[in-house]
Amino acid sequence: MDKTLFFSLVGFAFISSGTPGPNNLLLMSSGALFGWRRTIPHLAGVLLGFAVVMASAVLGLGTLVGRWPWLIAIVRVIGATWLIWMSLHFFKAAIRDANTEARMEDAPLSRPLKMYEAVLFQWVNPKAIILAISSAGAYIAIADFAWQRAIIIGSVFFVAGLISCSTWMVAGNALNRYMSSGRSAAWMNGGMGLLIVATAAIVLFG
Repeated sequence: MDKTLFFSLVGFAFISSGTPGPNNLLLMSSGALFGWRRTIPHLAGVLLGFAVVMASAVLGLGTLVGRWPWLIAIVRVIGATWLIWMSLHFFKAAIRDANTEARMEDAPLSRPLKMYEAVLFQWVNPKAIILAISSAGAYIAIADFAWQRAIIIGSVFFVAGLISCSTWMVAGNALNRYMSSGRSAAWMNGGMGLLIVATAAIVLFG
């Protein structure tokens, strides 16, 4: 294994995993709305789903996308559509909380993502797919065999993702008490909705 490439991979994995993106924003939103305990299946699904995407990229997904680049455009549209649909729940909650003092747990509008839903979302998450393909290409010399590269790159991103995504989830959990009811909940839900819409725009046009 090339140690120089390995340390470069570690730095790249932590930087790319820690920056805002669909997964991190959704985990923060889920932590804020439902608390970190109920968000753990979502977190597990993100980590497992991205590991599968990464392994697929190392084993040949990049070649497939290179042959049919329009596949990325389809992924962008599906991912952006799904994010906009998610943002509607936050806007509905914001409107409700602006007009009532009812607590969110008394009349929830949504639920945390289940593990399998988070796994499937990775396949319509442009950031995840593009990151996986670019990493598979950039670090192709890190090991001689594809299965070795899949294990090394996947393991590094798993650790980086676990730390980074957990941080976003816990940060959202810290906001949970401000989103329980009343005007503060309306502002928080509206802000989360806008963040997700902005993320959808980046996914679609970025």
